[in-house]
Amino acid sequence: MKSSVQDSRFLVRLRKAKATKNRERRTLNSNAFSLLEVVIALTILAMITGTLFAIIKGSVRGASDIERTQRENDQINRFLELCRITFQTMPSSATLTLKQLDASGMSSSQELAIAGVPTCFGFGAQPTSYEETVIGLRPDVIEPTSEDGSPRYLLSVTRKDIIAASVDTSQVVVFTTGLDENPEYAPDEQQRTWVPLLRGVKMMKWRFFKDSSDEWLEDWSESKWPDLIELQLQMEGRSLPSRIVWAVPETQLRSPTRSSSSSKTTTTTTTTSSKGGTAPR
Repeated sequence: MKSSVQDSRFLVRLRKAKATKNRERRTLNSNAFSLLEVVIALTILAMITGTLFAIIKGSVRGASDIERTQRENDQINRFLELCRITFQTMPSSATLTLKQLDASGMSSSQELAIAGVPTCFGFGAQPTSYEETVIGLRPDVIEPTSEDGSPRYLLSVTRKDIIAASVDTSQVVVFTTGLDENPEYAPDEQQRTWVPLLRGVKMMKWRFFKDSSDEWLEDWSESKWPDLIELQLQMEGRSLPSRIVWAVPETQLRSPTRSSSSSKTTTTTTTTSSKGGTAPR
């Protein structure tokens, strides 16, 4: 009898222990994640990480594009300012010549020659020079084509003494940046050395306005200056060209005005004697 009571108590304790283990197991199962939940969580984390990476990459690229555009705009503005100073401060002896080198009218076949202006693009070995300065486009030998397959050019300037013969072209400093090593300085077929000013130019076109005939001309060889000078400049990555127009100052030389006959003035003329002195007459 006593042993049966002990057995029953043992069975009760065993059942209670099993029940406790089952409760603990159910509690653990309810607090843990299933494999499906883990996979879903990892997928969501990967999507969020990819989105954040794309946003950061786009922000960095946008900041780089803005910086590149700003640097390019600064270079363009410096070039335009040099043109403005040159055109609006030309002496009366200056001459302008616009040559269309190719009859097909390609944007790279124009050259603007400026002569008689000692301060024209005043940099190089001889900042002040009366030699003829020529502005034109040269093919970009480092990156010949842009992303859309169109040719790329360097807006360049040449003058006989812009680079001294004894100076290494890699050490030439111009007012733009990023134009280091030297294939751009190779002489052309006329043995002219060009100094690049702007990189990534797709099109440059000069036109002169003649007020007497009310027309824009793409060739100019007259001794008289045009009334207006127009430049159309299109850079790589821009769909439309920029258009800049400068007014050229008048160059009429007027003789000194004489007093009218009605005004009362006293004039004294002098003659030179044989001894080199002067005597009133």
